[in-house]
Amino acid sequence: MARRTVYLHGLPGSPAELSLAGPDSAWRDPAPVFAPDRNAMAEGLPELARQIAAWAGNEPIDLIGFSLGGAAALRLAPLLGAQITRIDLIAPAAPLSLGDFLPDMAGGALFGMARDRPALFALVCRVQALAARLAPALLVKALLADTRGGDAELARQPEFRALLAAILRQTFATGAAAYRAEIAGYVSDWASTLDAVTQPVTIWQGHQDNWVPPQMSRALAARLPAGARLELQPGLSHYSALQSFLTRFSPGDSRP
Repeated sequence: MARRTVYLHGLPGSPAELSLAGPDSAWRDPAPVFAPDRNAMAEGLPELARQIAAWAGNEPIDLIGFSLGGAAALRLAPLLGAQITRIDLIAPAAPLSLGDFLPDMAGGALFGMARDRPALFALVCRVQALAARLAPALLVKALLADTRGGDAELARQPEFRALLAAILRQTFATGAAAYRAEIAGYVSDWASTLDAVTQPVTIWQGHQDNWVPPQMSRALAARLPAGARLELQPGLSHYSALQSFLTRFSPGDSRP
């Protein structure tokens, strides 16, 4: 039976992340890959699970999540159960309760605000949405202010900066409600959900990632009930780890 592939983008993020694979990549073919836009999905994970099940039918699913899409994948897997046969996580955002990660995360201040001062976080989200619409280049500059490893090379490419600007516009195209709700869910304590993740998991982690630090992926691999294979990627950071994965593998490929 053929396997289907579901890709869950990061936040800020969008399905346009798959363009990092290159213009002729199979990742951009909607036939084998379902990449839902969670920015327009205020209903949350149960509705996403319903959409995925309707798309895949009875076929097995490879579930792939990047960054906060990794957190979504881990929370979604128990809802789809045995239909998920494999989970690949690229720079996954793990539960904050697994360790003291915020000081080492480039977005740590925002996550801390979402957890501890939700009213202020809601205001900041509205400002982000306005900036994404009126001055996306300024948001891109802020996102890339402390790039490391392979991301530093990407940041010098006008095509990548344009992609990030497009992703930011898409993130906030319908407002910030879905973005705010998903981050609020992420900063809650959802570590117990990991107990129901029984599928094989591989974590692809950039060694120089300062958005999702390697110690977060190590803690996640240790916490998963069946463990996980952790593939540290020397020289890579956040988006460069995603690009490496997308150019190395095609949908449905076996992994080492």
